[in-house]
Amino acid sequence: MEFESKSGNKYYFDNEIGIAYPSNPLIEKMRGNITLRKEDFAGSCTEEDFLFYSNFLGKLNKIRPKRGLQRQVPIDAEEIKRLILRDGLYQMILGITEECNLRCRYCVFSDAYTLSRKPSKQIMDFTIAKKALDCYASLIEEGRNFNPVRRPAIGFYGGEPLLHFDLIKNCVHYLKTTYPHIDFLYSLTTNGTLLTQEKEDFLKKHGFLITISIDGPQDEHDRKRVYPNGGGTFDDVMKNVRRYISSGDEKCSSICVFDWKSNLFSLDAFFSRTDVPKLSLISLPSLQDGCVYYDQFSNEDFQKYLESEENAFQYYLQHINRDNDRHSVFEQLYPIFASRFLYTIPVLVMPEQRTIPYSGACILGRKIYVDVHGDFHPCERINQFFPIGNTHTGLDFTRIASIMNDYNEHLDSCKTCGISAACGYCYNHFAQKGNFDSSSKLCKNEEKIKKFELSRAFTLGENYPQMLDILVKDYYSWLSKVSPTLGD
Repeated sequence: MEFESKSGNKYYFDNEIGIAYPSNPLIEKMRGNITLRKEDFAGSCTEEDFLFYSNFLGKLNKIRPKRGLQRQVPIDAEEIKRLILRDGLYQMILGITEECNLRCRYCVFSDAYTLSRKPSKQIMDFTIAKKALDCYASLIEEGRNFNPVRRPAIGFYGGEPLLHFDLIKNCVHYLKTTYPHIDFLYSLTTNGTLLTQEKEDFLKKHGFLITISIDGPQDEHDRKRVYPNGGGTFDDVMKNVRRYISSGDEKCSSICVFDWKSNLFSLDAFFSRTDVPKLSLISLPSLQDGCVYYDQFSNEDFQKYLESEENAFQYYLQHINRDNDRHSVFEQLYPIFASRFLYTIPVLVMPEQRTIPYSGACILGRKIYVDVHGDFHPCERINQFFPIGNTHTGLDFTRIASIMNDYNEHLDSCKTCGISAACGYCYNHFAQKGNFDSSSKLCKNEEKIKKFELSRAFTLGENYPQMLDILVKDYYSWLSKVSPTLGD
């Protein structure tokens, strides 16, 4: 697939090996000539150019996957278990409560999402938590021979997990006394309203990685993150946040959700402040799980958003701050996002080992999300219609293989997609009530979208190659310290 940057420089994305490189009429002609004989290009290029480009294309062909080596699906339960023990088990997330003291307007558990569960008073019993932790510890022990350097992580999730802080303390105490030989990493996602000094002291003592939801300055935050009575939460959150980060604890970060009415410039200014935790993630509300959140916006709202976002990108191009060591919104939206195309798209030199030939989906079992009933799910993002085990029977490897095989069968248009190597979609994107929608139904505009994103990425790379390296390296180095799943 061909694309060009804002300056008009042309590039070619090679989807078979997942890389992009500069293109021109000569290399386009040579790319379509398998023999690459010099006499075929007589008069159209110098001998020096022919040797350079033919050598370059020859190197690419050496790493191009051989068609007969692609992995054959379906996969079976035995193989899945081996892959999980080797490459999975990076985190168990305990959804310790379905209760929340807020009613955020875009929450995936709100009425804005028709396929997701709704808030309730249900709490995970400690006996269920112990069984889940025992199961995870057992899998970690069994997997040591496959992956001896893996550091297991325990996450606490809700609802709002700090509503049931005693359960968190009991789980940590249980792990430290029952499995003192396993070095667990602990994390917690919170809305920040209940972060008292007592809780702060405990979390810091045990090295918790804290993620706090903050949606920007007060007018922006209070528009979306509210109490059940509709009142804003900004003042309560920031009072607790400022106290928490005053000690200089770098294990605290923030995540932000914005929408089509957000002011990106005010968001950028807010998250560049030193009294706000560094931003680890920013995103629009999810489009999955039967989302109706966007029904409130008009086409005019969307067009205004597109215009303001383009203005923000142009501003970032012109005013990139070489002395800024904070993680601002613009850095997240532009160089960090662009790094997916410039640095992290995998070169597919061993496709026979890929259990998911297309899309960005992982092996089910990389994470294990446990709900209040003790049922296991692939992660906290997918709806409840794809269980993969429970606290009584453990992981169901046959069930996992069945889900992954079914998922692969629904990726019907991916084989002919010109941008599949850069796809970041996973199970959640296609998940319905226990079944998957096909990629041919949901991905009709993806090539156009990815071409736009590639153009943005290479425009940044052309203008600030050195700065882009510095920002991205700094971000991922920091993220590896604050994310138990290395940015997943």
